[in-house]
Amino acid sequence: MTNRTNITEARSRAFGPADGRGAVLWDNAAPGLGLRVRPNGRKTWIVHRRCNGSFVKRTLGTLDALTVEDARQAARALLADAEATGAPAAVPTVRKFAPAFLADCAERWKPATRQAHAGDMDRHIVPAFGDRRVDAVTAKDVRNWFDDLSVTRAGTANRALAVLSSMMKHAEALGLRREDSNPCKGLRRRKTGFTAHYLSDDEFAALGRALDDAEADHPVAVAALRFLLYTGARKSEALRLKWEHVHGDRAVLPDSKTGPRTIWLAAPARAVLAAQPRRANCPWVFASPCGGPAKVDKARNAVRAAAGLPKLRIHDLRHSHAAVAVNGGEGLRVVAGLLGHADIKTTFGYAHLAEGYVLDAANRVSHGLADMLNGGEADHD
Repeated sequence: MTNRTNITEARSRAFGPADGRGAVLWDNAAPGLGLRVRPNGRKTWIVHRRCNGSFVKRTLGTLDALTVEDARQAARALLADAEATGAPAAVPTVRKFAPAFLADCAERWKPATRQAHAGDMDRHIVPAFGDRRVDAVTAKDVRNWFDDLSVTRAGTANRALAVLSSMMKHAEALGLRREDSNPCKGLRRRKTGFTAHYLSDDEFAALGRALDDAEADHPVAVAALRFLLYTGARKSEALRLKWEHVHGDRAVLPDSKTGPRTIWLAAPARAVLAAQPRRANCPWVFASPCGGPAKVDKARNAVRAAAGLPKLRIHDLRHSHAAVAVNGGEGLRVVAGLLGHADIKTTFGYAHLAEGYVLDAANRVSHGLADMLNGGEADHD
């Protein structure tokens, strides 16, 4: 007996194997669309239908990847193309599929992420795989490409691999590749060789003198650099800070790398903000002469050269802010709040800086226990 109904989200979730065997639930609303369930419970959308003498047989994606309505739209588009051309729709090349992938997934990403992914696509993925069909890219192809790119640009290779992997997953969801065939699967990201720089006391002093000396030539940029150090904010959070975000001892950002976030403003940071002029019709706290967000790279280069820190990155100011907090005895959850980490696992990268305080805590706890075991007379040497 054929299982046929108007598939709903509830019915798709409830549908299961029959007597331990796989089964297919066919949809009345989109002829040719079916939901196949394997004996292990895995569910996928399929299309089986004859069009113009050709039999269209395609897997669209998993139930988790496509809603009922998504699957119907994909099935109708596939069959319409087959009806118009007299044959099943051809699998596109990577070059042709790339714009569709970027457009389909754009809403999931922040603007900066969309721009970065498009750049990786244009510079690294399309030149390497552009003429290959999406379903013809193999794990060996990806491994060779990734190895070559990693030789001189490990960080770039890691980012481009993530974009390519997402693209291949999207191709699977649309039925352009078979299930579980992502050729990027199993490749491990390469170490980039980057080591965070934590400023020493002497380096802090040198940086302070360099900032003072550069202030006359780069007043706004130097103020932004001080703000970055005082708050531990990300570069983008500081340079795109608007006056409407500032509320007394905090700046409330409606969006950041990790979503809405609060930057806590202690007295030094508030003093930096108070010294910034407010310009009519300009929303930015750190504004350039042309009215947009300020740029700090020129000032940064001058400051780090004067301070004798030629390799200091702007992000190292954030690392150094965190290091001072941890070395001052602040707990990692407090540091996570200061830095705006959405996941405390990110903050665990600073855990090694707290080893001295952990040892002190271990000594205090152990001595306290020894006191109790010995009636309050333990030797604390």
